Amino acid sequence: MDSFSERLDFLFEYYDLNAAAFADKINVQRSSISHLLSGRNNPSLDFVIKVLDKFPEVTFNWLVKGQGNPFTKVEVKADISKNITPTLFDQEFSQAETRQKNTSPIDKFDKEILNEEKKIRPIARVLVLFKDGSFETYS
Repeated sequence: MDSFSERLDFLFEYYDLNAAAFADKINVQRSSISHLLSGRNNPSLDFVIKVLDKFPEVTFNWLVKGQGNPFTKVEVKADISKNITPTLFDQEFSQAETRQKNTSPIDKFDKEILNEEKKIRPIARVLVLFKDGSFETYS
């Protein structure tokens, strides 16, 4: 993702927000989002700070320069007592055991899964992030 507008589009899709909802969430005028997406304006420091304040898991280098990973890393701990490493689809590990506090943008999603008594729900979309900053979405 070479341009700032592509990175904004990625955030819209990732957080399932449209441009207007994103502008409202970070408390900026909707027209400023439009100007950034069209390439008319470059992001101000104030804009970047507002994005990072509302989405602290987004990394500064990725947002501003398109370098590195979009999100801070999530550390997964292995269950040493059972000699088992948790997998992506294993819901037996609690949120506290698998993630560092306040580092994952999917914490809310995990809580919803755990609160629904582990009901199996179909997957709607899979997002694959590549080290070069690009991504692919599979529905």
